Amino acid sequence: MPRRYFLSSIAVSHLREHKRWSIARFGQAITKKYFEDLDKAFQYIADHYASLPARKELTGDSGLGIHPIREHFVIFLPLRDGVHIVDVLRQSRDVPNIIRQSAAIFEREILQNSYLSSSTQ
Repeated sequence: MPRRYFLSSIAVSHLREHKRWSIARFGQAITKKYFEDLDKAFQYIADHYASLPARKELTGDSGLGIHPIREHFVIFLPLRDGVHIVDVLRQSRDVPNIIRQSAAIFEREILQNSYLSSSTQ
């Protein structure tokens, strides 16, 4: 049975920005395909997070996982039954610094949505 993934409000907001930018730059058809690939990547992460490399050089001791998909990194928190997608960042950004600076925001959102992890256990 496939595991589940959950999108944080931060991830949803950034995905909307990515989508607007992509439609303006590449058009509807390419953007649709790109977002289908992102959805498949989210599901792949949910199903295989335990076997993905730790990438501590990017995430430090945050407890977060990270996985590349095309030009983006998917930042996630493993749950018992899947993952909480915390954010989706362009690979060209200073990802370690963003994770450090956003740690409190990510933590707060995860705590606010703690029902996700408790409902999957």
